[in-house]
Amino acid sequence: MNTGKFKAALMAATAALGGAPALAADLPLKAPPKPVDLNPFWAAVDYIAWNVTGDRLPPLVATSPAGTPLAEAGVLGASGTTILFGDTDVNKGWRSGGRITGGYWLDPQRSRGIEVSFFDLQNASTGFATDSNVTPILARPFTNALTGMSDAQIAGFPGFITGTVSVRETSRLLGTGALYRRDLGMWGGQHVSALVGYRYLHSSDKLSISDTATNTALGTFSPTDNFNASSNFHGLDLGLAGEWRDGPWSLEWRGKIALGANLNSADVSGFTTSILGGVATTAPGGLLALSSNSGHYEQTRFAVVPELSLKAGYEIAPRWRLFAGYDLLYWTGVQRAGGLIDTTVNPNLLPPPAGGGPNRPTPLFSTTSLLAQGFNFGLRYNY
Repeated sequence: MNTGKFKAALMAATAALGGAPALAADLPLKAPPKPVDLNPFWAAVDYIAWNVTGDRLPPLVATSPAGTPLAEAGVLGASGTTILFGDTDVNKGWRSGGRITGGYWLDPQRSRGIEVSFFDLQNASTGFATDSNVTPILARPFTNALTGMSDAQIAGFPGFITGTVSVRETSRLLGTGALYRRDLGMWGGQHVSALVGYRYLHSSDKLSISDTATNTALGTFSPTDNFNASSNFHGLDLGLAGEWRDGPWSLEWRGKIALGANLNSADVSGFTTSILGGVATTAPGGLLALSSNSGHYEQTRFAVVPELSLKAGYEIAPRWRLFAGYDLLYWTGVQRAGGLIDTTVNPNLLPPPAGGGPNRPTPLFSTTSLLAQGFNFGLRYNY
């Protein structure tokens, strides 16, 4: 067969069909599959600075101006009485801390994954101490259960008693959790995921109040009260998360709410050390912690923990991302040390107890809400 005539016929037929013959080299190549990240692990560590709600304490230490009669010294409501410590929130304000987070993607498309996290804030501590050399009139105020009137235990009074008063409270806050994450698709140019998991939070306060009063004729008396409160939250965590990216920049948001129970506990104790004739003895009971309210107590309460997080990030190198953001956490039904204190006291129960009268102070379980909010700055690495 004449090759030239065959090619001419083929070209004529192709022209009639309106195109050139498709050769193998001209066929479009099939797009290669999207590369899959074979490193499903990731981890992040960040510094957090949060402002935390303080513990509200009643008036614990008071003074009066010189010349005040002994019967009115340090008595709340009496003319000139000034509160030296208490009637305010303590351990409030900013605390530094750290948080670590790790995760694992269950599929190459990163549509399903799990993550765990843990945060811990540095302990916050508030202390107060003074003596009768600095403040001649020193007193610990209370309400007298026998009379219903304001009263005070004297720790310092010119010409009669010399002494000291000290108060210290330490507070702690930490938490951890585990989440399952499921991609819901694209919404408004961002990936949105559903979150479900477990949430744990711990809050605790340790409060100690003590004074020493010395009368050369009567001896030395040193009562001490201890109020320790803790709350442990266990709950189901539900929420949504979104992520938007543009080149090296990213913006992440997360909103959650945990529903569960607070396991609240309290330990109230007191003791008084007396030195009479050079002999020291210790008896149970202080001033605000007596036989009527001392002991270990537990309570379970329903609690809700809403949480919000925003983070802006920038990829500084392959797999490395810097981020900074804002966190907000609100926790209901938290037991604080200040909520354990009943300031109404039956003097007949003070050591050595004479007996008679109402059982005051009584055990209290007054709870409150805790708000922690602030900033974070950290680094994330994809393995």
